[in-house]
This record gives sequence, structure tokens and C-alpha cells, in this order.
Amino acid sequence: MTVEAEIEQEQSTSSGRKGWLAFNLIYLAIFFTGWIWQTPGRDDIIAAAIAIAVFLPVYFHAYEGSTPRFVLNAAVMEGLAWAMSPFAGIHGVFHVYACVQCAFQRPKRRALLLILAFSLAYATFGILFIKPWFVVGFDLMFGAIIGAACTGAADGIERERMLRRSRVLERQRATLAERERIAHDLHDLLGQTLTTVALKAEVAAKLIERDPVRAKTEFEDVAGTARKALGEIRAAVYDMTATSVENEIALARQALDAAGVELDVTSDLPPLAPPVGKALGLTIREATTNIVRHSGADAARIEIGQDGAQLSLTVADNGHGGGDTPGEGSGLAGLRKRVAALGGETNIEREGGMCIRISLPIETAAAGGAS
Repeated sequence: MTVEAEIEQEQSTSSGRKGWLAFNLIYLAIFFTGWIWQTPGRDDIIAAAIAIAVFLPVYFHAYEGSTPRFVLNAAVMEGLAWAMSPFAGIHGVFHVYACVQCAFQRPKRRALLLILAFSLAYATFGILFIKPWFVVGFDLMFGAIIGAACTGAADGIERERMLRRSRVLERQRATLAERERIAHDLHDLLGQTLTTVALKAEVAAKLIERDPVRAKTEFEDVAGTARKALGEIRAAVYDMTATSVENEIALARQALDAAGVELDVTSDLPPLAPPVGKALGLTIREATTNIVRHSGADAARIEIGQDGAQLSLTVADNGHGGGDTPGEGSGLAGLRKRVAALGGETNIEREGGMCIRISLPIETAAAGGAS
């Protein structure tokens, strides 16, 4: 899968993004508040239904793909504001939606110029066809303010997109490097050993009738060599999984650096069983994702060490507690279950930033490390 395809797949399956788009439709209700002061007639209701039917597909189409797109979509929204001006309702809401759409165009200078252009067009239309003037001024003010504010949100989306691209590329590079390392290790481990096994097996086959005692010795050597190779493979597999924590720390450093977050790492990492290494690595990955996406932090720390009979991992930041949603998502819930299955505990604090702290018995952490 290409980098672009992986990024697109991540975003197309993001329920948070779809929820954001659906939530923003609540502002369409502003249009109908005008009916409180001006009772709508049949023509007003029909016009409103047609406008909404046109707006919804244009709105969702504008935000398909990796970034909001198509100035044409904004032009259609602006046209709806003009078309609905003779009818009852706060038609300026469509102008505000158009300004928001413009705000998500890149580069930022283009977005600001488009907002200005749409505002001038709406002002000209309003002066010529809409009365009184303060209605036009109110729509222009809100369109400009919200549009300009959304350019900042667009910058954040662009940074997150670049960060995601960077992480995808880094994962692909790490995967390729790991494949090359595994191939090299297997060649070194098994090449000479399997050659020896094959030669001894051929010798034993030739000696089995002529010198059974020596043939038996050769077969015993074959078995011993095979057992040695199996032990070397097990050790190599353990080494591959034992580095997962270090890899995740390296990826976290790159991701946080790209997001402008300073990371401080203190690590006294003992030998780990593969399940424990995976649990610690996933904790670092989940915490890093939360910091980048939700925390608003500019500093974070990762601490790994031993406290008596416990191995501890702490990932903390100085943000605002992991975002506006106090609940735990599936990532943190799955983390708790994984740590609990290993006999450990997970504590999450949100005072002065988010702090994820897990602890595991030393015996559990080291079990299987030498197998």
C-alpha cells in the first residue's frame, strides 16, 4: 500500500471526522430562526427544502478525501445565500459556510484571499438587493470572523496530515530495514548450520550399512546441531520483539518533534518478555497519538524504570488533560485490558495534562526473556 493510500484509508475510516462534519450541520438551524420573526409561507418552505437538498451533498462532497476541496463547492454555498435572500430565514448562514469552506483551501494566503473575495461579492450583492444594511454587515462580520478562525483549524489539519505522512513513511522505512535485518540474521544463523546438517546427514546415510556406530554418531551430531540452530532462532526472535519499546520511543520522538512537542526520555529498560514489550510499546504509541491529536501540549516525558518488585512506565504531557472528552476511547480501554491480563495496573490522571502510568510485576516482565 502506498503512503497516500494508507493515509487516505486512515482518514476515510475516521469516525471522529465524520462526526465533526455531522455536528457542524447544527448551524443550519440558524437559518430557521428567522421564521420566529417572519412566519414562512408555502413558497418559503419549498425554497428552504430545495436549498437544504442542494446544500447537503455539496457540503459532504467538499470534505471528501484528505483535505477539503473545490472552490466550486464554496461558490454553490454562496449562491444559495443569494438565492435565499428573498425568502424568510437567515440566509446568511450559507455565506458563513462558504467562508468556512474557503478557509480550508491551501495555501493559507489563498484561503484568506478567497474569504475576502466572497465577502466583497456578498457585500456588493447585499448593497444592491438586500435591505437593511445591518443584516448584510452582520453576515459579513460572522463570515469573516469564523472563516479566519477556521484557517487556524486548517493549519492544524495540515500539520496532522504531514505528521501522519511522516509516521507512515517512517513505519515503511522501519519495516524494510527490519526485513533486511531479519534476512541477514537468518542467513548468518542458518546458512552454515543447515549446510553442516546436510553434509552430516549425507555422510551418515553412506555409513549406515558400512559403519553403523559412526553413522549413529553423525546422526547424533545432526540432532545436536539442529537443537543449537533452534535455540539461536528463538533467541533471534526474542531480540526482534524485545526492541519494540525502543522502536516506539524513537517513533514517538519523531512524531512529537514534528508536532512541536519537546520529549524527555528516562529509560532503564530490563529484558522483557515479548507480551510485556508489546504492552509497553502500545502504551507509548497510544499516549503519543493522544498527545499529538488532543492535548495541546508543548512538552512530554517518558519514564521507564523499576520500583521495587514493579516495572513502571509513565507517559505524561503538560497539555489540557487529553482534550474535551473526559471518557476513554477504545485505545485506552484495550490498553487497560492488556496490562491487566499481564497482572499489572493502569492509572490515568488528567490534572495538569494527561499522565498514563502502568506497572507490572518484575517477574512477569522478565518471564520468557531467555526462552
